[in-house]
Amino acid sequence: MPRFRRNLWLLLGQSLAVFLGIAVQGLALNLYLVALGYREDFIGLLTFVQTAAIGIGAFPASALSPRFGSRRVLIGATFALGVSFAAMALIGAELPLLVASALSGLAMAHVFVPSAPFLMDNADQDVRRSAFAANFAALSIASVAGNAIGGVLPGIVGGDDPGVLGYRAALLVGSVLTAVGVAPLLLADDSRVPIVATPVAPSAGGRPPPSLRRDMVAMATATALLAGATGLVVAFFNVYLRDVVGTTTAEVGGVFAAASLLMAPASLLGPKLASRWGAVPVVILTRALSAPMILSVALLPPGLWLSTAVYVGRASAVGISQPLDNSFAMELVSPRLRARVAALRTVAWNGGWAITTGLGGVAIVEVGYPAIFAAATALTLCSIGVHFAAFRGR
Repeated sequence: MPRFRRNLWLLLGQSLAVFLGIAVQGLALNLYLVALGYREDFIGLLTFVQTAAIGIGAFPASALSPRFGSRRVLIGATFALGVSFAAMALIGAELPLLVASALSGLAMAHVFVPSAPFLMDNADQDVRRSAFAANFAALSIASVAGNAIGGVLPGIVGGDDPGVLGYRAALLVGSVLTAVGVAPLLLADDSRVPIVATPVAPSAGGRPPPSLRRDMVAMATATALLAGATGLVVAFFNVYLRDVVGTTTAEVGGVFAAASLLMAPASLLGPKLASRWGAVPVVILTRALSAPMILSVALLPPGLWLSTAVYVGRASAVGISQPLDNSFAMELVSPRLRARVAALRTVAWNGGWAITTGLGGVAIVEVGYPAIFAAATALTLCSIGVHFAAFRGR
């Protein structure tokens, strides 16, 4: 077991609870909306509102975290997220659903932004990559359980055709699980490891590091492009499996759970690979592997085995690359800038996600799924190109 501080273990407990709820909502919400009579265009709009709210809330979160402390902000945001999830489960009308979705997005911003600085404050330099990998593994394990709950519980409550009642029950359980994440943070404190005053990411060939502004612009651009690709694939994949492939709700849950299950060991493998070849090459190569997987869904006839292999394979690649990318971003800057960089990446991620999911829902209704999978492949390749150009020497 890694030698983590007590606060870090408690943060992992909070992440486990929060992402249990997020996974349940991610699987059941779209199917709940379909049961209410909505189509992909409204699902895309709802996702756009939530992700746009995350982006809008990111910079206020970066200001609140240094002022009140990351732990206190996380406590309030975790509770608010559980309440907003419960509201979405109990609402059927369009406008109130959009308002509740916006509130959940603001709460998520205040969860996502302080998490990385809190982790850095509680991880010694020699275990930081392992700490980010462990946090991602906790996310993945939570997603396994959350996808299982979201896939199985509606059938238990509503039978073979769960309907509104079955999906609502799953969403309410997810909201309770999210709120449980407050408990570990109440047991934590505000202590931190001694501050390392200088960034630890090396520059290329001993040359002075490039300007911080250039690094941050490149980071935000690569993140936004990757988020756009991810949004096109992930946001609609449960509906694609059910409506195009013809799977049951339980099978959808099984596919999502299998993907999350493999993300956990993949994320723990990342630091080992990075110590051998470097973080940047590992991030670029694993993301490059996911591009042909996504394209195959656009070009080949739909089928359960193909869809499962693509979704699981892509998730494994993300499991390796994402924690390394997160730790690399935090290591590029001094401690006082970490919350700001976390906010910038959150804005970039959710901005890219919001734009493509909003347009993707309309595109699916008009031209079908192959076009959005092809677009996701192109965005992935563009993201890799930007990341390579900016950070290849490090």
